[in-house]
Amino acid sequence: MVLASGGQDGAICLWDVLTGSRVSHVYGHRGDVTSLVCTASCIISSGLDDVICIWDRSTGIKLYSIQQSLLVTGGQGCVSFWDLNFGDLLQTVYLSQSGDGQGVRQLLVLDNAAIVCDFGSELSLVYVPSVLEKLD
Repeated sequence: MVLASGGQDGAICLWDVLTGSRVSHVYGHRGDVTSLVCTASCIISSGLDDVICIWDRSTGIKLYSIQQSLLVTGGQGCVSFWDLNFGDLLQTVYLSQSGDGQGVRQLLVLDNAAIVCDFGSELSLVYVPSVLEKLD
């Protein structure tokens, strides 16, 4: 079992819980690491530098770095838009009237005006220019 910690120096460390030894050590932020979330395959970190980093848990390699003020997430049958500066949910768009709750598998932003969603067995186009203008 592995435990993750974040420091004031921007470092993220992985620790072996049984032995207490450090397994991995990476730098991903300029300043304090303020939160960490671990899944089976990745670690998500955020810091006072307003950056969200996604790391491969097994290799310690940074996969993504998000520095925008808007985050688009896919959920069970919906797409949500978040203001990263304040942590506010701006808008949620439901993709199906039936409420079947299939998960969104992939998102693609097109020209700051639309989101293409791989949803169930089809692609959906969500047009929300007022929210996506925050990307500029």
